[in-house]
Amino acid sequence: MIRIVVIILLSVLSLSAIAIKPIHKIKADGAVTDILKDGNTLYAATDNATINVFSLQNRRLLYKISFPKIKDFMGDIISPKVYDIDKLPSSEAIIAAVQGNRGFANIYIVRNRKPELIIKDIEAKMMVKRVKFIDKNTILLGLLSNELVRYDLVKKKVIYRVQISAYTFSDIVLDAQRKEVITADESGIIHIIDVQTGKILKELSGKNVDNIYQIDYQGSTIICGGQDRRLSIYHRNTSQSYYLQGSFLIYSVGLSPSGKYGAFSANEENEIKVFNTKTKQEVAMLIGSETLITRILFTSESELITSSDDPNILFWKI
Repeated sequence: MIRIVVIILLSVLSLSAIAIKPIHKIKADGAVTDILKDGNTLYAATDNATINVFSLQNRRLLYKISFPKIKDFMGDIISPKVYDIDKLPSSEAIIAAVQGNRGFANIYIVRNRKPELIIKDIEAKMMVKRVKFIDKNTILLGLLSNELVRYDLVKKKVIYRVQISAYTFSDIVLDAQRKEVITADESGIIHIIDVQTGKILKELSGKNVDNIYQIDYQGSTIICGGQDRRLSIYHRNTSQSYYLQGSFLIYSVGLSPSGKYGAFSANEENEIKVFNTKTKQEVAMLIGSETLITRILFTSESELITSSDDPNILFWKI
């Protein structure tokens, strides 16, 4: 009897030990839509027409980048939402997809903290959801129409515009070398595409059967979270794959730099589950996020930064 009680107590302690609270919190000036890290600097895009730039050494705000206001459908002047941001490692320039007029997007390049409009909303008429640097002279746009557009910043012209599929676009992520782009859409199918040509190299399917909200790619591991409440794992170079059934819509996912650990928004309480991608074993449950998770960013194998649909940016250590 005593042995059974001890085992139960140890089990309870073991379960409680995996619950982790944030070690630090910083605030942006609007709900955070995207975050990225470069060296000791964190960039946070917001729905308040800004990119907040923080030092990761002291976690203090360094400066803000602001974008021009726009007119909404009613003709009112509003602060546009910054949909997506990207930058090359150790490069000064930031590329940003920002809400424009009539549902289209403006694309800005930021140098010396000053935004320069390079693709105008009502002229290009592109509903851009994601923007990525390929190199210092070219960018990749992911459109809501599930098209990929490669654009030359120097010549200011489209290199290619390709249709991935007939389904609505969800997300894209580049590999570390920026040679391949992995795309997701409402079909649940993952496409691996050659960045230079726009040609589909490979399709991965069978684990998500509905809209994929977000993807990440580290090493050879791809992680996807979707409307079907499935967290799926694919391996780029093998046929190995599986999915974990969640209890709620999986809006956000992330991978550690090696791909060993994955994380995903796990439930209605906005808790984040961290697990071993090989063994599927749960490592930790991150508790303390108050609203919908928008981004999960591993900064090392044991540290994460997360953003939500509010100004709070949380720091975690597992």
